[in-house]
Amino acid sequence: MTHKYLFSILLAALFTLHLHAQTVGVTQYEEGALEGYTFFSPFSGTKAYLIDNCGRLVNEWARGTRPGLSAYFLENGLMLRTYKPDPAGPFTSASNAGGLELVDWDNNTVWSYEFNTPTWISHHDAVYMPNGHLLVLTWELVYRDELIEMGRNPSEIAQEGYMWSERIIEVEPIGSNDRNIVWEWQIKDHYIQDYDPTKLNYGVVEEHPELFDINLPELNSSNSNSTRDWNHFNSIDYHPELDQILISTRNSDEIWILDHSTTTEEAASHSGGRYGKGGDILYRWGNASAYRRAPVSAQKLFGQHGVHWIREGLPDAGKIMIYNNGNGRPGPDFSTVEILVPPQDANGGYIIPEEGPIGPTQPEWVYGDRPGENFYSAYLSNAQRLPNGNTLVNAGSPGLIFEIDAARNVVWEYRIPLSGDFPATQGGNVSNNGNFRAYKFDGEYPGLEGLELLPGETIENGENPLGCPLAVGVEEQKAGRLEVEWAYLSASRSLQINNPQRLGLTLFLIDLAGRRQLLGRAETETSSLSIPPIERGIYFIQALTDSGQSLTQKLSLF
Repeated sequence: MTHKYLFSILLAALFTLHLHAQTVGVTQYEEGALEGYTFFSPFSGTKAYLIDNCGRLVNEWARGTRPGLSAYFLENGLMLRTYKPDPAGPFTSASNAGGLELVDWDNNTVWSYEFNTPTWISHHDAVYMPNGHLLVLTWELVYRDELIEMGRNPSEIAQEGYMWSERIIEVEPIGSNDRNIVWEWQIKDHYIQDYDPTKLNYGVVEEHPELFDINLPELNSSNSNSTRDWNHFNSIDYHPELDQILISTRNSDEIWILDHSTTTEEAASHSGGRYGKGGDILYRWGNASAYRRAPVSAQKLFGQHGVHWIREGLPDAGKIMIYNNGNGRPGPDFSTVEILVPPQDANGGYIIPEEGPIGPTQPEWVYGDRPGENFYSAYLSNAQRLPNGNTLVNAGSPGLIFEIDAARNVVWEYRIPLSGDFPATQGGNVSNNGNFRAYKFDGEYPGLEGLELLPGETIENGENPLGCPLAVGVEEQKAGRLEVEWAYLSASRSLQINNPQRLGLTLFLIDLAGRRQLLGRAETETSSLSIPPIERGIYFIQALTDSGQSLTQKLSLF
């Protein structure tokens, strides 16, 4: 039987590899995985990484500061990254940012700015807009007297005498280190309370789901700063066609949609903008008890992260994808990835009932609620719909990134092999490898256009038993398809090699534990190499060209 050397687009179609010794890096790679590149920036480290499907490093951005928390590889080829300077104010959360930067492929800073003062700081996330502006999540201090005047129960105000109020700002980058704030929205303009009729914002909470109850008890008890940080926005996204903002409000276990078409003045009011409601909440979902239209037992979301609209051109475009972490879910905690389709009118607004919870009653699609779909992450995390219809899941707490196909089969899996900036060793365990977000791109992604996508070594120390060839179609085109064939002759236990290009090849035999044994050299048009006495089973033949290419084929000896 004749075997052809296959490049990465065929490698996945031939075999699934589950290796007991493969504890970090790529632990699964099989038919149906999107051929592409995965981007991530670990929570405890100072770098961002782009790897191929074999886990080999394609690019690294060494920034010297920890992310705070998000990082994105943009369609313009820049990396948008939040980062952590020392906080200037009393913001003690691990979710602090304080800095924001745009970085090119070669790790040069294109623009940076620190949103970090004694009274306000950026946190968690930011999103890049089509006009080149940035929407940024910030906390600002609001003090006791103002809180009481707005209707906050004085006994629920943190003993420090202030709380962290959410503010969203739209930033226009100026030069390399300056900015203009061109729009803003503040939660404190959209409160309701039924605690004190002599104070502002007094009303019937359940009649006003467009407003937030300033005295809502903190529901997600895992937030150590809950007495000060009682909203805890942890993600932001932007829909340019609708001109809407989507945020995840973790502490009330909800997602909200806001109108960005307003002026700053309208955003502080209850009217104006495309949808006529000013800066009030256009839509909310996940926990109707937050606006008193359902019991807590009817809650849908539990500490969710990574909320976003699925991008145009992808399957299920325009729907909302959520990583539902599952903290406090009835019964054992477990995570799910969900797709939500809000009820909308013809103008892109949302249908809000006069009574009862805002729909829908259930998400359209859920992954993680069936036996065997186990990937719990207490915090961090996101998911992404891919161009081939697959879904990438980033279980952030354990540093696990995996891809499922439309039939819910895991087709690619990667365990981040880092503790901080220090690589783990293959075969061992790894901890402190949590990751806020991960994203995967195919070779057609605009941000990769014109780049040299040459894979290097894997991040982890030690051999990678997958022995992957040069990854992705872009590199096949650059290198040219190799015309190499072989045949295994069982009678002579030898490998007959046809090498019409007369390349210098060094061939190895690799077992399932990742142990590699030299077979010899093949430099002529035809040659033969002996297979040493080995036990029956599945092995891999790896050929390394003198120019650095690596090609691999499975070999079954039974």
